[in-house]
Amino acid sequence: MVRKKRRRPDTVPEVFIIESLDLGDERKARREGEVLASVLRMCGKRPLYYYIRTRAELEVMAHLFEVSNYRYLHISCHGGKKTLSTTLDVVGYEEFATLFAGRLRNRRLFVSACSAGNAKFAKSVRGQNPGVISVAAPAKDIQFDHAVAFWSSFYVKTFSMNARAMSSDRIAGVLRPLASLFGEPVHLSRKDRAGKWIHGVIGG
Repeated sequence: MVRKKRRRPDTVPEVFIIESLDLGDERKARREGEVLASVLRMCGKRPLYYYIRTRAELEVMAHLFEVSNYRYLHISCHGGKKTLSTTLDVVGYEEFATLFAGRLRNRRLFVSACSAGNAKFAKSVRGQNPGVISVAAPAKDIQFDHAVAFWSSFYVKTFSMNARAMSSDRIAGVLRPLASLFGEPVHLSRKDRAGKWIHGVIGG
C-alpha cells in the first residue's frame, strides 16, 4: 500500500512582524514595526507583532513564524552590509539564514534594516531556503520616519490591489514609485518568469 504524501497546509496572506531596536530607540519609542502592525489592522489584516531583544528570542520567533503559517515575514531592526542586529546581539547574514532554514518555503521576506538589501543577504537566505519566493530590503541606510511611511504605504497599496496574494511583479510595481518618492532604493531578489533567481535594485 502506497502512503499518500501529507500535503503541507497553504500559507495565509498575513504579515508576521519581528522587531528589535537599540536601547536609544526604545527610549524614544521609535518602533516602526509596532506602527506597521496598527496600520495593517486598520486595513482589515491580522498581523502578529513581536518585540525581541536577543538572538535566542529570534530563534524562538523563527519557530513561531513557521507554525503560524503566515506568508509574509517582516523584520524591523538595525542592519549593515554583513549583519543584522537585535537589541543585545549581532546576527550575521549566514546565522540569520540558518535560524530560518527551511522556514521560508512559499513565503516572502521583507526586511526593514539599513543596507540589508544586497545580493549577499538574499543569497544567504535562499541558500537555506530554496523555496523562498522573494526577499526585499533597503539597499542603503534608511531613516526611521521614511521606513515607517514606506512600508506602511507598501502594504496598504499592495493589499488594496489584492488582499489574498502578492506577485513579484506587483511588488516591484509598488516599490518603484515608493523608492522614488522617498529616495530610498530597495533591493529585490526574486524568480523571473523562467524560474531563474535574479537580483536588482529598484530606484537605485
